[in-house]
Amino acid sequence: MLEQSFSIVKANWKHNLLSHTIVAVLLCVVSPLFMGVENLEEVQVAMILERYLCFLGVILIVPLFLPDTNKNIRDLIASKKMPITGIRCLRLLEAVVFVVILLLAHLLFLKQGNCQFRFGACFFAAFSTSLFLGGLGILFYSIIDNIALAYMMPFLYYMLSMGAGAKYLGKFWLFGFSVAAAEGKNALDKSYLLMAGIVMSVAAIWIREKRRD
Repeated sequence: MLEQSFSIVKANWKHNLLSHTIVAVLLCVVSPLFMGVENLEEVQVAMILERYLCFLGVILIVPLFLPDTNKNIRDLIASKKMPITGIRCLRLLEAVVFVVILLLAHLLFLKQGNCQFRFGACFFAAFSTSLFLGGLGILFYSIIDNIALAYMMPFLYYMLSMGAGAKYLGKFWLFGFSVAAAEGKNALDKSYLLMAGIVMSVAAIWIREKRRD
């Protein structure tokens, strides 16, 4: 089972995740250019995380079902003993691991630049937001079966969050961490975003399984 899981993860990396990871890395490289990478305060770090790196989840998680559209990959999956749901869970786990790696690497890079911020709080806020947007994307992907629209939904929610603010979105507002940091308050509890991201991801895989595509 372990050997089969490794072969599935390896195939997903080669045929699906690699190209998206390159885009995600480019986002990490470009995002600090807006505010620099040295001597930043927590509010500036939070803005980088919430306004730019939140899209890591969109880039890496939303293409979860994309390999299923390739006939050769579908035939390969059919030859495996592992159920398709298990394969999709492995893909999701692999994507989430890469989100974690890139976020940690980015925060460590900022620490090397003498930026002052709470590492754990910033990581949790960024990861929760990324997983929420990624989960939102794959949930719509599982329903509408259109990758373009699946990418569009997280961006629409992002724009809604920019315009509506906490007044209408409440606990599911994307930018609470940076605003709280700017006002010297405790960060908004992003556990709601994290739990919503987990629920939407699980629901997406369940819906896809029920469709039997």
